[in-house]
Amino acid sequence: MRIVTIIQALSFSLALASPLPQDSGPDKTCKTEPLTANTWKTLRIDKWFEDYAFNMTQGKSNNVQLFSSNFGAPNFFCGLDSFCNAGQPCLPVPFPAWYVLVAMQNWNSYMNSVNTAIIFASSIMSMVLPEIVTDFYPKPQDNVTPLKDAFRMFNTVLGVVPLTGAISTAGSSVRGGLNFINTQLKVPSGTDQFLAWTQISSTMATVVQTYQKAVSQAVQTSLDANLLQSVGGMYSNLYEGQFLGVHQNFTQNDIQERVIDTFKIRAVALALQAQRMFIYRFKGRPSCAEYGNAGMCVQEGSTWTGYSLLQLDRQDNGVMQNGAVDTLISKYGLTQEEILIGPTKCYDANGQKQLTDSFGETLPLDPKAECLFMVPTCDGWLDAAGISHPEADGYRDRCGNQGVPL
Repeated sequence: MRIVTIIQALSFSLALASPLPQDSGPDKTCKTEPLTANTWKTLRIDKWFEDYAFNMTQGKSNNVQLFSSNFGAPNFFCGLDSFCNAGQPCLPVPFPAWYVLVAMQNWNSYMNSVNTAIIFASSIMSMVLPEIVTDFYPKPQDNVTPLKDAFRMFNTVLGVVPLTGAISTAGSSVRGGLNFINTQLKVPSGTDQFLAWTQISSTMATVVQTYQKAVSQAVQTSLDANLLQSVGGMYSNLYEGQFLGVHQNFTQNDIQERVIDTFKIRAVALALQAQRMFIYRFKGRPSCAEYGNAGMCVQEGSTWTGYSLLQLDRQDNGVMQNGAVDTLISKYGLTQEEILIGPTKCYDANGQKQLTDSFGETLPLDPKAECLFMVPTCDGWLDAAGISHPEADGYRDRCGNQGVPL
């Protein structure tokens, strides 16, 4: 990966193929149908493409270019930093092969978009994470936060990139984009690696290299593969016309507007997790008092449940984190309930497993989504005799036994 490429890419919009023509001018025999998946299905292009590829003599490489050459388009060269163009219908490529070339062109544009979006993701995270360090993590450590959490943010950006058309904020669009990517390349997991909070630029450069290497390999595999290869072959890539459409240009700002609030909230949660902060939920209190925004009391029948954001000091005392909660409310737009009660709801909804959600490989685009802001939960309660449970020698014993990292 060239550093110059990264720096330059941050300043420009994502370059995609130009909108495709709908007809070839006065030649009405070559008038196209709408460039949609429905057209692909109506014309049974999957069947035609499968039959043609089955009978076509294919080589060990460049089978996409070989296919286009068979229809008079020998200069149809796809790849990263290359934008193959199907041209006008019937000039020279006839139907239905022209629709296939259009879809190949859009697939190529999409993969180039993903390659550039990786840089966009790095840039967005490089803006977000230092701000989080300033606001919440004054003494950051580089061997605490799993790098897989950063990979989820990258995956979210890649999932936002549309197969065709405009960027959508719908959660299904994020999953749909990533589902296709997962069939094309092995998305890195970040297992056994850590996010270096003090060296964000270095960490991001490593992640970018890892992702872009995977994209490059996936693109070359598809260009070379037998057209009917089950994984990576063009027949499966284009199946049901998912790439028959028109791409639209978008910029880093377009993506940033969709993901940055989500990234900020998640990054705050990661910073608090790294400092061993947790929610202490204590039920059955006969009375309850709040000491700043880091504590909240909720009446449940004749008793009270107290919620507190705590961090243990060197003597294992639970210290209220009013400063963190105040900043989350005033600057990041969360409510006291979302900060103190939200993580406990997530904990309960996921079988009381610490730091567990159901998001999969991506994060939701809604910054208010349950489980996005997530720190561990430690439970305690007072029985009718006034005895605290579970029996323990202080917070470290009680909360550590519940899986809270301390």
